[in-house]
Order: sequence, then structure tokens, then C-alpha cells
Amino acid sequence: TEKDLDNPFEVFSAVGVETLFGIRDADDHRFSPASAYRGPFLPLLRWHHHKGLAFILSLSNHSADWYAHPRLRRDSIEPPFDLTLTFANGAARKQWANWRLWGLYRGLTVGPYVLQCALMALEHWLVEVAETQPDGLDALLMHILRQSDSAAVTAVVASVATAHSHVCGETLLVLLGSPGYVLLDRLRLSQESGTGMLRMFPRLNAKNDVYHQERKRADERPHRRQDLECAIANLQFGPLAPRVHQLLDRHLAELAPEDAQDEDEKIWRLALHRMDLRQYSVADVQTETAPEGSENRAGGTSVLLTLNEPAPDLRELVRATASRSVAMNARFGLLNWGMKVFERDQSREHDPGEWRDRLAQARGGSTAAAEITQDPGQGGGGFVAAVCVRDHWDEMSDDDRRWCLSTIFTEVERDADTWNELARVQRGAMDGDRPCAWILPTLLGKTLETDDYQRVLRTLAMALTHAIDEVRVYAAAGAADALWGIDRDMALRSVSLLAAAAALVQQAVAVESSKPTFQRRQFDAIEAEAANALRPRFSGTEPIPEGTVTGFDPAGWVGAKANVGILTILGGATVEPAATEAYRRLAGTLVEWWDSDDDRQKQQQRSHEVESVLTELLITYLLRAPGMQAADALQPVLAAVDRHIREVHYLLLGLIAREDRHPNTAQFWMLWALFAERVKTATWLPHIDDEHPTGDEMVSAMFLGTWWAEGVHNWSSLDGHAHHIHTLFESLPPSATVFDAYVRFLYHVGEQSLPGAFTRITARLRAGDSLRMLAKGNTVMLLERLLERHVYGSPLELKKNRQLQAAVLDLLDMLVDRGSSAAFRMRDDFVTPLPVS
Repeated sequence: TEKDLDNPFEVFSAVGVETLFGIRDADDHRFSPASAYRGPFLPLLRWHHHKGLAFILSLSNHSADWYAHPRLRRDSIEPPFDLTLTFANGAARKQWANWRLWGLYRGLTVGPYVLQCALMALEHWLVEVAETQPDGLDALLMHILRQSDSAAVTAVVASVATAHSHVCGETLLVLLGSPGYVLLDRLRLSQESGTGMLRMFPRLNAKNDVYHQERKRADERPHRRQDLECAIANLQFGPLAPRVHQLLDRHLAELAPEDAQDEDEKIWRLALHRMDLRQYSVADVQTETAPEGSENRAGGTSVLLTLNEPAPDLRELVRATASRSVAMNARFGLLNWGMKVFERDQSREHDPGEWRDRLAQARGGSTAAAEITQDPGQGGGGFVAAVCVRDHWDEMSDDDRRWCLSTIFTEVERDADTWNELARVQRGAMDGDRPCAWILPTLLGKTLETDDYQRVLRTLAMALTHAIDEVRVYAAAGAADALWGIDRDMALRSVSLLAAAAALVQQAVAVESSKPTFQRRQFDAIEAEAANALRPRFSGTEPIPEGTVTGFDPAGWVGAKANVGILTILGGATVEPAATEAYRRLAGTLVEWWDSDDDRQKQQQRSHEVESVLTELLITYLLRAPGMQAADALQPVLAAVDRHIREVHYLLLGLIAREDRHPNTAQFWMLWALFAERVKTATWLPHIDDEHPTGDEMVSAMFLGTWWAEGVHNWSSLDGHAHHIHTLFESLPPSATVFDAYVRFLYHVGEQSLPGAFTRITARLRAGDSLRMLAKGNTVMLLERLLERHVYGSPLELKKNRQLQAAVLDLLDMLVDRGSSAAFRMRDDFVTPLPVS
């Protein structure tokens, strides 16, 4: 609401797309990653469809109104335009439209996650309706169009109508009446091939897999490979063909004369030509006869439709487009090679030994690439330059080195002062300025001319304070990787630059917050001013003001964002005192944020995306830093075990995942032991089996209860360290929650501890109330599976050890008492003497 704009975080936030759509930023993070399964939308539609549909339309109309009539200055995001839908009875509905709105339901554009989830759920439900009640689908879609102010909803309607064109004739006729929507859906179709790439990136949180799988299934729906043009063509095979032809003829008549048409009008004319079945030649094609043995070997006749040649000016447009595509494909191939080699991909398709040929190709094509705007392959030169500097500096000629330097400088400088909110938050994995920013610190270790060295310093300062957030991250990562070994003072100076910039921005935001909303300077202008004030100092001798890691507030949203770069750089030198100080401060900041979760105002003043990144940085530091420093940095988190169980358990799960990917096993178990000591004295531990317990998530994490891949039964990091888990199990109270967590540990990754662990299990059951300890839903089932592996798989091993044999028998008896029929059968088999061979 307008009242929420009194909160300075909403006004100054660098991620303001949510606010521009009338959505609170602090609420939106819970809907990422977007999916039809997130939020209340799909259940509402399934069980209370009138209310659910009204709710989604209300949400989308509210967001469209805020987007079209901004409550704040909107210099950073394109405004929508209005399109009109005209219905058969003459009624009209104006809607707000552009590509951002049209692509939201597919996750192809940037917008509030909560709105994406609502749209995805709407499409999912409409597809279900189409399967169960197809006769009412067209009327339902028409009802939605009449109630909606947003192209975001119309895009969903178009998707479902395309999938079921044979029963959605009236809806398709209304959509055909608005040329803008037909063209927007053509653009959507061209972008569909990229949706798979969006889902390819590794997922740190496996509990989100259900949402990713839902999106994957949605991506695979057959109608994704069709668009409104295809649906309207199909409509002409039925009784509505005359009405389609009438609309097509009307659109042609409304165009300017052919010799006065611009490219956009020609593109629309070409689309009309493709949609019109009257522009196709028809031929009968005899199908082949069926193979020997088939019941019906008679051949058949099918109809082949061939699109007639368009007018000469349209043929020329098609030819020019095809020529540009060939050149673009060549540049995209260069980009693909550069990206894969930069990432050290080992696949044979991208041979690093081709670097000389790729460098020659990049040098020859750099001018042509710059001539085409929005070329997806234009970043290839930057990637090639970064690869050649990193891997082949000594092998290059002076001329090649000069080209690489020039390319790196140009790439970083191009958007360094593009202080546009929308551009700043974009993710550009294919943009050449990212690898060029990363390689800049490495250049300081090369033998360079004095002028080139100074240019590197100036460009590095620009990269660290770049307008594009992601370029800053790459520059910081490059400094962490290379700069400490080249020039320690310069690495610390880089940290001071970021800290000083954060301090200046925080001071300016504090001043602006005291002003009326519409008199405040935009956040982009404040950051630009700070960057321009500090960049010259970085390469000069003048000191950087407030150049320490304590010169700003890391808990505020400005400081938290700056802290990502600072901690990234310091993470490259974990022995540095500044790193120890900064990471302990980070742990304290995280706990401070957790403490404020009950305060809505404070919740809104932090970015949950940044919080997630900072948590990952802390996890990485804890496993890489010297033991004493890591233990010291962890203290604020350990002290919060009683108060913030869920948050601490997620951090521990992150440590487990990090250890799994990049093992530092001795360090991991040292940190795990610190958590274990805190859990043993936790205030919630005596109540762990209450009806509404707290702490069960933490207990599960302590026993490595994370999302292990199917079929994994051993974890290499347990070799020589499984005794830690056993000791914890025996030292905690004999409770159902602890017992269940230990059994799950054995079932998933602790198989190496079996069958010996059966004696521990039996001893703990004897020490407590066995029936109560076996009360958890899956505990008995998991124990049955574990026992089956050994009672049936290796009975002799169990019977050779009298203590183990007795423990297994007791355990089977207790399971039988719990009502396990599987245990009853196993006990009979187990007590039967083995046959003498």
C-alpha cells in the first residue's frame, strides 16, 4: 500500500521490482523458486475456484495498476503500454501489456516471485480443467479475459487456448483481434528454448526439488512448441474459419501501403501471411503401406500444406534476417567455447587447445559483433580475452596481449556507469564484462607498461564499484583468487574501497530518509556519487576514508550488500586478522537478523537473497579457515542454538553439503563437535518428544539428516569419524526423536556402522521406553529395512558374535511387540539353525 512507502528500505532498495508491482519485498522471498506448487493459489483454485480465481485476478490487477501508475519514480524499468481486447458483443477491455508481463508465467522475465507463482498455478489449474471439463473451458477463459487488467493473465489464457484450440475458438478470436498479443506470444515461443537452461544451474537447497521438478514438467508440455499463430491456423480447419479470415483481412486493410511500411509492420504482415490457410498450397501425399504382418496393410492419403512465397519485400526481410542469424550463430559458438573453457569444462566439444584459432576469430569478429544490439554472442570476445590472459599470457604475442587488454578494459568500462536499477540486478552469465572483471586482479601480477598498470588499477576500481551488481561480485572473486598472492596491500585496499563506499552510501541514505518521499534522491544516484568519489583514490596515493571493515553497518541493507564483496575478498586469505574479524562480525549479524524476525519493520530492511549469499560465504570460511579462527567466528551462531533452531540447523546442513562437495574432513568434525556440545545442553532437549516439539530439526541435522541422493548408503567423510555420531546418540536422552534421527542416519549414510550399531540401538531401547521410542511414523519401517539387509543378507556374521546375536534378537522382539509382521518373520528365520553344509 502507499503507507508502506514510508519505509526507506522500500524506497532505496536496489531490488525494487517487487515494490513497483505493489508487492512487499520482504514477503516475496518465500516464493522463490517460483512454481505452481508455491503459495495458496493452486489449492484455492482446486477447492474454492471462484474465490481462488477472484484472488488471483485481484492480485494481478493490483500489480498491473502499480506497474502502470508508479507510486515512485520509475527510471529503471520500462513502462507498460495498453492493448485492447474486443469481444464479439462489441465490449472492450483495456489491459496493460509488454514483454515483461507476458513472460512472467514462464519465468522468462523478472517480476515478483509471488505473482509468478500465482500465474503458474492458474495455468496448471486451467490445464486440469481442460482435461476434465473441456466443454466449459472456452467460457471460463473468456470470463478471465473480461475481468483482467494485465497481459500477465492473458498470457496464461493464450497458453491454455493454444493447447486446446479445438474447444477455445471464441477466446482465440478475441486474442487475434489484438495484434500485440500475437507478436508477444511469437517472442515467447522463441524464448522457450532457454527455459531449460534456466533450470540447469545447481541447486543448493534440495528441499526445493519438488518445485524444480514441477517446472521441468511444465516446460515439457507439448504446446510450449506452439504459439497463437499456430492455434489460429488450426482454428481455420473448423466452422470458425470465415470469422478468422474476416479478422485477418481487417488487419491487412489497416496497414499502411506496402512501400510505406516500416520493419515492424512488415513483420506483422509476414505473421498474417503465415496464419492465413488461404496462403497455403494443398497437395495429397500417399503414405507408405504398413509392414508385413500388419492387420491393415493398405496405405492412406495425407494432406501436405505448403506456405506460398510472400511478397518480394517480405522475402527480402526473411533473407536479411537469415544472413544475420548465420553471423550471430558464429559469434554464439565463440561465446560457448569461451564460457566452457573459462569454467574449465573438461568436455571434448570445447578443446582448450583451440585458443589461438578462437583468439583470431574473436579479433576478426569484434567489430561486427558490436554492430548488433542485444546479440547473445557479443560476450564471446570478453571470455576469450579472459581465458588467454589466465592460461596463455606467456605464449601470446605483444599484439595479442594488447588486444586482450583493450578488450578487458572496454568490457568492464562499457556499463560501469549504467546506474539503472533494472540493468544492475540482471544476471548475465553470458556477458563478457563478468570474466573480464574477474581477470583484472590477475593482470596486476603480469609485467606491464606503467600506463597499462595504471589502467588496470583504474579499471579494477571501476569493477569493484561497478553499476552492475554481478560484475562487482566477479571482481571481488577475482581479487580473492589472485590478489593476495600478488599484492597483499592492494587486496586490503580493495576491501577498504568497498567498506568506504558502503559507509558513504549509508550516510547519504540516512540524510535522504529524513526527507519527504518524493524529495529523496534515488538510490542509484547515491551509489553513483559514492563510486565516482572513491574510484580515483584507489589508484592514487590519497588514503581511502573509513577504509576498514568496521567503517559501516553490516546489518543494514546497504552494508549487507557491500559485505558480499568484502567477505568474498577476505575469504581468499582466511589467515588475515581482518578476515577473522569480518567473519565473526558476519555471524553476529546473521543472529541479529534472526532476532529481528518477529519485527516486521526490521524484516523489511534486509534482503533475504543477500542473506543467503552471506550464509554461504560464512559456511565456506568455516571450512577453510584455521581451526581456532573458524571456531571463534562460529561462537555467535552456537550461542543462538536455543533461540533460533531452524536457522542454525540450516547453517549446519549447509556445512554438511559443503563438506560433501569440497571435503575438509577434520575441520568439519571439529565444527560438528562444537554444535554437538551446544545441543547436549539445549533448553529444548528435555521436551523434544512433546506434542509440539522444538529442536527436532536440529537433532536431525546433527545426525546428518539432509537430502542424500537415492541409493547413497556411505559417506566418505564418515571414514574414521562415525564414532562421533555414535557417542552423541548414547549421550542424548533416550527419546523417540533422537532414536529416529539415529536410525535415519544408519539407513542413509551410516551403513558402514552396521551390523555393530544394532547393539547400540538395542541398548538405547532398553534404557528407555521402547514402545514410546519406536512411535515415530517411519522408525519401525527403517529398522525393518536395516535388519533385512543383514538377517537375510549375512546371517552368519550376526550369529558368530554372541553379543550381536542377542542384540538383534532383542531388537526383533521389541519390533514384534510394536506390531511388526516383518520382524516376526525375520525372528523365525533368525532363530532357525543354519543348515550344515
